[in-house]
Amino acid sequence: GLEPVRAVHAPDLADVGREINANVGNFLQNPARDALGVIDDDTYFELLDFHHDRLAEVAEYLCGSRAWDVLFVESHASDYASHFFLSQADEVSGAEIETIERCRDGLARTFASIDRMIGRLVSLQDDDTVFLAVSDHGGTPNQHRAVNVANVLEESGFLVYSESEGRKIDWSRTLAADVGLVHIFINLKGREPGGIVEADDYHQTQLDIIAALNGYVDERTGLCPFALALTREDAEMVNLWGDLAGDVVYALRPEFDGAHGKQLPTARLGIGGQHCTFIMAGAGVKEGVALQRQVRAVDVAPTLCYLLGVRMPAQVEGGVVYEALEDTDWHLQ
Repeated sequence: GLEPVRAVHAPDLADVGREINANVGNFLQNPARDALGVIDDDTYFELLDFHHDRLAEVAEYLCGSRAWDVLFVESHASDYASHFFLSQADEVSGAEIETIERCRDGLARTFASIDRMIGRLVSLQDDDTVFLAVSDHGGTPNQHRAVNVANVLEESGFLVYSESEGRKIDWSRTLAADVGLVHIFINLKGREPGGIVEADDYHQTQLDIIAALNGYVDERTGLCPFALALTREDAEMVNLWGDLAGDVVYALRPEFDGAHGKQLPTARLGIGGQHCTFIMAGAGVKEGVALQRQVRAVDVAPTLCYLLGVRMPAQVEGGVVYEALEDTDWHLQ
């Protein structure tokens, strides 16, 4: 049978780190997005270029000093740019023209820095290498202030705060609360500590919450900020399921979210959108093809496993992107 690729185990990582320091040099962590606006843009991009140069240098050293099967390189710069620059890089944000121009320049400089690093990584390819450039989400500009879903639940009577302890939730009177990015959990008796919603009332409470979200109107704009609200059972169609999914799952319209996190993956606003990047090139990959099917983040791992000839993870959710391959049955030969 197929054998897993070699792995660097945790005890070896410290030795690898010392080896990199000795042969490549000290490492600069991602310049945090909090530095944007604190230091000037030119200094930030000088640090970012150094960071990307060092990532490329480490990759070159590792690939040149040992046998390797898979190389992962991660840059968080595009995420920082999404939050800081993309938020005001479009007229829909209402920003001044000088701010829009600065933000568009910041986006261009960010991706130029990433592209230069990618160019160096691509040079490490040989005739048997496949190169993937992927992202886990996109981003959109800010238009309206983000909606506080806890406030929506409070106004609708589902979430109650203690009258004597400030903004601490009073679970003895709370029917539901928002948890995480897009999840609302019902305070279900027998499941939650101090739960008060009876099992017989569970489904109706789901429907009542959905009705409240769909009926909510933002007083500043006169618009409903919710693009979607689903029961846990129906949320499976957007790949949210199981005990960790909310009893109600929602998505905001991009005008009311900013950046990413609470929007549908198909959302677009101004120059931005939530579609991810998936670029694949190299051995056995079709050239110049724009795939018509939807590629999801969960498709990346099984595609890598297929290309490497290793077993699929037992919990894999996605599928192999066969449409990108010249010979989908290469492993059977």
